Amino acid sequence: MKQTIGFLTLMIIVGGLWQASAYASGSHAGGHGISARSAYAMGKALTFQKLVCPSCPLKAADLTKERAVSLKNSLEARDATNKPGTPDDEHIAILCPGSRATGCDGKPDEQELVHYYLKRRFKM
Repeated sequence: MKQTIGFLTLMIIVGGLWQASAYASGSHAGGHGISARSAYAMGKALTFQKLVCPSCPLKAADLTKERAVSLKNSLEARDATNKPGTPDDEHIAILCPGSRATGCDGKPDEQELVHYYLKRRFKM
């Protein structure tokens, strides 16, 4: 009985440490309860629904690594007083909670999801 309790206690401790190390390693998508895989998929979908499509501000050929860096910089500076001044500062405004976004109530932070996707996709 003592061995069973000791083993269960050890497993709980190891499980807690494993979970903490996963969060510390940056493999988690943030505080929205969304898994890393889901965040990537949602960010990719949003990128190609709102930023890169035939009726979107950017076309598929425009999404190069250089453009992804520009988008990333704009997304990272979205709350900053001084913006980076990239052409993409205006484009990200269509993503929730941007100034030109609509119907954002109850939606996750689309800008954060697109940022997550771009960083992983272009290995930044």
